[in-house]
Amino acid sequence: MKKKMFSRFTSILQHAVDALAPQLSLQEEFVFHWKAVTSFFIDNKGEKQPIDQTSIPSHLEQMLVILQQEDMQCERGMYGPCLEYLLQHKLLETLYSLGRSDYPPGMKQIVLSFFTKLLSRIKQPLLAHVSVYRAVQRLIKTCGEVKAGPTEIEEIQFLCTVCAKIKADPYIVNFFLEMPKPPQNTSASGTSTPIVHEPASENKLKQQFHLVTTLLNLSHSEDSRVAVKACEGLILCSSLPDPIAAHCMVNSTNFCQDFTQRLIETYKKLPSDVNPMDLENVQAKWGMEVVTKREDDTTFAGKRHLVSFLSWLDYCDQLSAIANPIVAEALARTIHQTFLTPYVLPDMLQICESGCITTTAYMTRCLRTVCSERMLSELVLFLLGDDRHPEVHGETKESLRSRLIDRCNGVSEEVCLVTLQLFDTLLQKDDEHILQNLVLRNIEQRDYFDSKATRKTSIVDKHVEKADACIPSDNHAADKNCGLENDSTVKESHNEAESQSESEAKPQSESEAKPETESEAESPNLKVEKVDDKVTKTEELEINGSSENSAESECDTKKKMCQNEKEQSGNTLKVDGKINDDKFEEVSLSPFSTPLHVKTEVHKIVNSFLTLLPEELKSSYQTADGGYDMYLKDAHKLYAAVVESCKSWGYPLEFPKLKTSSPDQFYEGSFLHMILDKLSHLLDQSYPINLQVTSVISKLALVPHPCLHEFLLDPYLPLKPGVRNLFSIFQKVSNEIKSQYASESDLSQKLIKVRRKLMGSSSSMQRFLGLLPFLSTRLSVRELVHRPYTRLDDESRLEAIIVFEEFCKELSAIVFVKHHAAVTEDRQ
Repeated sequence: MKKKMFSRFTSILQHAVDALAPQLSLQEEFVFHWKAVTSFFIDNKGEKQPIDQTSIPSHLEQMLVILQQEDMQCERGMYGPCLEYLLQHKLLETLYSLGRSDYPPGMKQIVLSFFTKLLSRIKQPLLAHVSVYRAVQRLIKTCGEVKAGPTEIEEIQFLCTVCAKIKADPYIVNFFLEMPKPPQNTSASGTSTPIVHEPASENKLKQQFHLVTTLLNLSHSEDSRVAVKACEGLILCSSLPDPIAAHCMVNSTNFCQDFTQRLIETYKKLPSDVNPMDLENVQAKWGMEVVTKREDDTTFAGKRHLVSFLSWLDYCDQLSAIANPIVAEALARTIHQTFLTPYVLPDMLQICESGCITTTAYMTRCLRTVCSERMLSELVLFLLGDDRHPEVHGETKESLRSRLIDRCNGVSEEVCLVTLQLFDTLLQKDDEHILQNLVLRNIEQRDYFDSKATRKTSIVDKHVEKADACIPSDNHAADKNCGLENDSTVKESHNEAESQSESEAKPQSESEAKPETESEAESPNLKVEKVDDKVTKTEELEINGSSENSAESECDTKKKMCQNEKEQSGNTLKVDGKINDDKFEEVSLSPFSTPLHVKTEVHKIVNSFLTLLPEELKSSYQTADGGYDMYLKDAHKLYAAVVESCKSWGYPLEFPKLKTSSPDQFYEGSFLHMILDKLSHLLDQSYPINLQVTSVISKLALVPHPCLHEFLLDPYLPLKPGVRNLFSIFQKVSNEIKSQYASESDLSQKLIKVRRKLMGSSSSMQRFLGLLPFLSTRLSVRELVHRPYTRLDDESRLEAIIVFEEFCKELSAIVFVKHHAAVTEDRQ
């Protein structure tokens, strides 16, 4: 206490003497304070007096005030006399020597603070001067030498200030790259061996980057404030555009190895068994959350280690997102080779069911965290591999990808569920390789397409009926009936083609197929008219704010085209009494990337999905929001986001030309094969599995690739014998539902009761009895697994029927949104 009072007294006395002294110029006053600092070391040799008991801090502070005052009076780029004196007499190098010796005790803190304030307060560029950057570089080397040292706060403030200055003027980073001193090798006889000099270009890439090395040391500090600041400094250094600095950061420091090692250490501490709900709900952002041991004990065991791992992964991802591409690629590759392959891969391939579930859940959580391009790319390559060539049926390759797909068809429902969620998360990521590896590589050549007689017959019928339907009439009912006849004719033609392909894939007796066809034909026209009314109203909805005038103009355009088609129908369909084959190659019934006269038939495709389930088996008719139009808003938002993310992927706008010699047997690929298998067993699977399968398919259906759209969303697509697509699977499921539940009179009430239970309420006054849209509010699979409710007999099959009904609406909305986007693009 007495020492502090004495120090204050001497400081006050010094200020009084300065006030009474004659007025000096700024340079004279600056020199006076500097000589007062140096005189202390001359007059007090051998004394170990603490720095706070001396006048050194006050003199150095006055020097800073004078320099700042002079700097305000000078223009940028002009050095005043005080600053010139500091540079010419190398005051900073002298201060570095005093701080390095830390004499008197605490001198290093004062020197670090002086350097920090000088660099941050003076607007003149200083770091480019040799007497400044040399002293700064030497002072950088003294930082981080002692762990938990007394000067950590001052050290990190100084280093972050240097990083900020380098970030503002990136070219000066070259002043902080040093060539390593060549080792002096001597032989046993004492003679020095000659040193082989490497090319200058290679030497530049191996220069030492002491600033990064020091920041890496401080990033391990026990003080979280120091560690976070050090990590911020590393982000600034990694984002420098200079390629030489980036190479030096990767090659001459332990940057990549240190970051990866910390991932390994935190991964090893993760709990071996964790509740999936806890894993999904935990929030972890780098530098934001610190979980104490007490909170760890009150929530769930291992939360602190889980947050630590996810936080560090989030930091690596943030750094990779803004870092120099050289640094980002090196870090991501090191994580792949040093962490994912040796540590995560064995855990993913393990036989133990509980361990497999936990590791897959961890991997899904990592995918949700990672957003940067390079980190995501390496993570995708780790999970799926780098193969982009079409898969061959029966050819098995032992890989993590094949193991994950096989698990979806395994016995364990928990393993299947968590693996499907991993694929679902993958499909949400903006990486072109995911879709190419999983789906597109087997269907982008359009080998599933059959261009033979069945296709031509359906097109001829379609053109003839369409020409008749376009005759101008004032009777709206006549137009509607004509459209219904057109729809039924095309549907019958498609059913014939579908029955042909199914008979070759799996023979059926004609007696089983005939009643179904007859029952469909005998269904009342009123039901079909209701569906048409829904579609007509839905087409008038303003998805993108389109006005009624635009709708009227579109209607006029359709009428004109219909008239032109009728006038030219003879020339289009027949040439000298024969069918023109060239015209059939240009016509496609897909509403995406097709001529405008085909796009106008989108209501038929929508109806194809909506009429798969009979009205008596639909449980959403009691609610006002039971139509597919309630999915349109969310479908439009999601489709716009998908189109935006796929812009740079180079997807074609038109279908590829069909090969003259295509393979006889089409294989959709192991992933799509597994998804179609899961969908075909919709009635035999649990509700969570069905929700997850439909979630995956809906994400694929939103992709703006013409072949994928055609394969998934075109009911009239002519398929080669033995080939199945999404709509053929839907017809199979629909037929199963009709055959199993046609005789039950109280089925409708059972479905409504199950629907209410799925919504968590059995009250008859509940307003929203229908399922919420799958696209925006699809319930978490893990939440569904843990949701308690009493199950009825055969309740899982009733749940599957509800899922099927809602999924048909969802796909109808996606079809309409894609059609609307294509038409709008053509108008623009």
